Amino acid sequence: MVNINIHEPVMLEEVKKLIPSTKKINIIDATFGGGGYSRALLEEYNVNQLIAIDRDPITQVIAKDLSKKYKNFKIINGCFSKIDELIYLNCANKIKKFDIIIFDLGLSSNQINDPKRGFSFMKEGPLDMDMGGSRTRASEVINNFSESKLSDIFFELGEEKYAKRIARKIVKQRKIKLINNTKKLSELIKESIPKNNSRKIKINPATKTFQALRIYVNDELNELKTALSKSSQLLNKEGKLIVVSFQSLEDRIVKDFFNHNSGKRWRSSRHYPELADMGPITFKLITKKPIRPQEWEIKKNPRSRSAKLRVAQKIN
Repeated sequence: MVNINIHEPVMLEEVKKLIPSTKKINIIDATFGGGGYSRALLEEYNVNQLIAIDRDPITQVIAKDLSKKYKNFKIINGCFSKIDELIYLNCANKIKKFDIIIFDLGLSSNQINDPKRGFSFMKEGPLDMDMGGSRTRASEVINNFSESKLSDIFFELGEEKYAKRIARKIVKQRKIKLINNTKKLSELIKESIPKNNSRKIKINPATKTFQALRIYVNDELNELKTALSKSSQLLNKEGKLIVVSFQSLEDRIVKDFFNHNSGKRWRSSRHYPELADMGPITFKLITKKPIRPQEWEIKKNPRSRSAKLRVAQKIN
């Protein structure tokens, strides 16, 4: 039986330092997961209302004890791209602005460690990868998409240099027998990578392909872009948007969003002159460079090693 809540929140101490301790605050935990951030903030701060959001229905079970203990806590199931609708429809006190909005973009340990969810290449399970509310499953992508489409997904969303080789291997295999479990897919990926290169790869050869599949199945990058934009409208003046990301594609979206909305000059290419953003300046950067986990945390929780924490504060 899988433990339904073994998730450790990443950089919790760093996040807590960003929370106001001298006033009553309203918080959105936009990615409840295992509830680590919500629990700590409810226990240690003067919280008027904490609204937690998560697309995964299992979070209703994980949040039961918090719901019983704290009347100022509410868990909502839904995609955070609909954060504005979810808040306005479910906020009992009709709170319209919040002091803190937190996004932890990592996959929950509860999801990774359950083989039935199909997220892990380390455990045999069905090719699913649905975080909740997804329109497709990983098995449908693997067994139905064209070789070129698979290659594009692996390269663009996983930054996998052997994307074409992996896609070719998958298409060849599925003509013989459909690929429906994580172990078989992981083996095919490993076979696709040249042996002299596989020894040099420090991470599991399946890591990037599984990441790409998960991102595609759950439309994670578009979800994030929409959620960040909508969160801006939900923050009070001086409210903070706190985001923890775990891979470069997500971090790039967060970095660009913060830069573009803080008036920081940017350019899309080194071959073009720098251009200032045309839109209004709504944030100031609290973190000019991302905060990284400390060594003790990485040793305690190796999954935290790739985490980056970025923070911006609403100025109007």
